[in-house]
Amino acid sequence: MTTQRPEARETVTTPRPRDVQLPDGAGTLFLITLDNGLPPLGPAMRPTTFGPEGLDLLDAVLDEAAARARTGDIAAVAVTGTAFMFSTGADLALAAGVTDREEAVRTLRRGHQVFRRLGDLPVPSFAFLNGVTIGGGLELALHCGYRTLSRGAPAVALPECSLGLVPAWGGAWLAPRLLGPDKAVTLMLEHPLSARRMLSATEAHTLGLADVLLEPSRFLDRSLAWAAGVLRGQHTVTRPAPEAFADQWDDALARAAGLVETHTHGVVPAPRRALELLELTRTATRDEVLTAAEEAAADLFVTPEFRSSLYAFQLTQKHAETHPARPDPRLARPVRSVGLIGDGEHGLRLAALLLEKLRVPVAVCVPDPVACDVATGELRRLLDEAAASGRISAADAQRCAERISGGTAVDVVADTDAVVAALPGGRPGEDDAVLRQAEGVVSEDCVLLAVGSRTVADLAAGLKHPSRVVGLSLITASSVPGAVELTRAGATDAAYATAGALVARLGLPCLPVGDHPGSVADRLRTTFLGALLDRAREEDLDTVCAPLALPTPPSVLCRRLRRAGSLAHAAPSPAATARDALDHALTALARDIGALVAEGTLTGPADADLMLLASGEWPLHLGGITPYLNRSGIAVRSTGGDLGERR
Repeated sequence: MTTQRPEARETVTTPRPRDVQLPDGAGTLFLITLDNGLPPLGPAMRPTTFGPEGLDLLDAVLDEAAARARTGDIAAVAVTGTAFMFSTGADLALAAGVTDREEAVRTLRRGHQVFRRLGDLPVPSFAFLNGVTIGGGLELALHCGYRTLSRGAPAVALPECSLGLVPAWGGAWLAPRLLGPDKAVTLMLEHPLSARRMLSATEAHTLGLADVLLEPSRFLDRSLAWAAGVLRGQHTVTRPAPEAFADQWDDALARAAGLVETHTHGVVPAPRRALELLELTRTATRDEVLTAAEEAAADLFVTPEFRSSLYAFQLTQKHAETHPARPDPRLARPVRSVGLIGDGEHGLRLAALLLEKLRVPVAVCVPDPVACDVATGELRRLLDEAAASGRISAADAQRCAERISGGTAVDVVADTDAVVAALPGGRPGEDDAVLRQAEGVVSEDCVLLAVGSRTVADLAAGLKHPSRVVGLSLITASSVPGAVELTRAGATDAAYATAGALVARLGLPCLPVGDHPGSVADRLRTTFLGALLDRAREEDLDTVCAPLALPTPPSVLCRRLRRAGSLAHAAPSPAATARDALDHALTALARDIGALVAEGTLTGPADADLMLLASGEWPLHLGGITPYLNRSGIAVRSTGGDLGERR
């Protein structure tokens, strides 16, 4: 029986208990802090997860808590995390090694048995959600009687369906009974199936996952004071009886079934199993639901969809930071201000992101006065868009807008540390002249970030110092960047490192690629869609691609690329079936990925997977795409062998 890969080792989460005297004589609280022993920030950072050893340690600490509660030694028990992390649940590094179904059942059952004890204690239990709380971490919190939540917590979710699993540590029963079936559908199905959406702290509180939302400053002290108020009767939390939700079930289950069909077309097993659990929760007992959840999750553990999802999840978490061509951050120079030359769309979006995330001043240079005003206006519009979506406040958008300056002469970028060359193309001679002028006024250490359709080598050829040019392309998920392609070409170590550090400050994965005209992600998109349109009409694309359950309808992407001029109109072959059209497109994609690797633009197929995942247009259950191309046999037929390791 295979248990785990030799390299898979548990990052043990240690529960560290201590007594805390609650204010105003409310008694002693037994506080358990979940600590994985790793630095809260930096390259060694890992989420707080649970494997067998961590669960055993928590079980032992809960033995102590239960014993002391029975003697009246403590008035309550609470669980919290460290730094910006509460818990993300199961250790997925270990999950990758579980290939035996019965072992999966034992592991899943153990987690539920330990977490359930928090709700069975003879004293009140609290979860102080200080940071990221997703998956099994949220299930742990749901077992507690009360929950406080930091307004600074960046993500709260039950994302199991997006990973090819279902909540199996209590969430399938607890969420519907706490929130009602309709909100449980939102949490368990709608958000995971909608580009793996996470809840903000405010949204989580509004949904009903937390009893109170507290400011992050002195969050623990505020939580202790609130818990004391509960124990002393100052704060009363009422829970609706299950009967109060009786009239919601029909509509909620109908909505859930619609979500599963719309997003997966019945080809992805996890959402369908989650729907079955919700249906069971309506009438079954707690033990029946939890046993069914364990069995469902164990079945899913051994599916190719879960294996691909796990590969994709780990890829998005670790691939960029372990890439062999990644920049060395130790060589990076500081960037305190940024220049923008030109008004190309991608450059404007990058400049807006730098304003939004880093609050650095941005100086815009466009030779035409009217175009310059339009460009600065577009930057302000993009900031307003960020505020409207909730990424920043309206006040912050205004403060960022005040950092924008503009002019028609290159002197406006003279004092900047990095210049974004956002030249829209079509005027190589004029563009090169503007860049040469800019090079004459900036410092020797200033990095030029090339954003556009030309290769870095072509753009840098006319400069005195071509080794200062680094290519940069945003890979967007809808309108929000999901990753960045970074092209070194002939750049110095320092220039390359400075560009990489700037991307890291934006909080985005940085994927090194070889010199290439435009974005490699766009090339993959157009390869796939162009091949589809060889065999299918545009109005049929969504139906043709239904077996892939893509999160972004191909017809939507097609219209977007047409508007950008990246995709030409085609006359499809009328004789092709939907299956033929899809096979033709996947074959073209497999060949193109192989070609990109062979020519050195990508270091391996995993690079292509990360690009597609970061775009938000491809699902985890396909692993990006190459695991699916391998297991379906398309890669062998197209390229003569698998694309990378078979998973």
